[in-house]
Amino acid sequence: MKRVQSFEDVKRKRSRVMRFAKYVVLIFFAFESFSAFALKSWVVGSTSMMPTLSPKDRVIVASSAYGVLNPFSGTRTVFKAPKRGDVVLIRRPSSEHRAWHKRLLDSALHFLSLQRLGAPGVEAAFDSPVIKRVVAGPGDSVMMDGYIVYVRTAGTSHYLTEYEVSGGDYDIAGARPIDGWDKAMPLAGSMEAMELGPDEFFVVGDERFSSPDSRFFGPVRADHFLGKVVARYWPLDRISGF
Repeated sequence: MKRVQSFEDVKRKRSRVMRFAKYVVLIFFAFESFSAFALKSWVVGSTSMMPTLSPKDRVIVASSAYGVLNPFSGTRTVFKAPKRGDVVLIRRPSSEHRAWHKRLLDSALHFLSLQRLGAPGVEAAFDSPVIKRVVAGPGDSVMMDGYIVYVRTAGTSHYLTEYEVSGGDYDIAGARPIDGWDKAMPLAGSMEAMELGPDEFFVVGDERFSSPDSRFFGPVRADHFLGKVVARYWPLDRISGF
């Protein structure tokens, strides 16, 4: 004979479920606040930053490295310019600013699925943030030859390599273009000189042969920066800082 639950039993179970749900919500908002204003975890989703970062690498992003984010408007109330050579998390210039409730839903899916799920749909995937490297900033002139970026910094008259202007050293990957390709084509590893405006940054991937970056979508504005990549923590045998 089926046992009939008493009202008190049902009430206790319902109370436990509600307490658990409250704890999850509190942890989620604490996690979101920490991610928005301090550090966030991000999973690399493409090969565009190889050999520096590989797909499925997990990195730590300093969310407020370039200013304080307003979570409702998606803009930064203060902006600190990134340095040349910084590895950054950005929104593509072509991506549309989503309403705060849609971004909250996306964050909830990321949180509950341990970053395995996000907002559904092709459009959401296209608008997903990407990791790139900053090589030039406002007032700089930038060009590319043999997959190496050359920068004439604002107020100077000579071009220097991306390594010289950043003061750092990192590996890049290119490829030999198909015979007969015009050098003006993005994947040929060459680009005519262009001068950046007062609120423009030139970003590239370290995998230069197939990276969709500023050669394709143009310079990035200050309000498209989401943070600075400061470390890789997974896989364990490739832990490193940036």
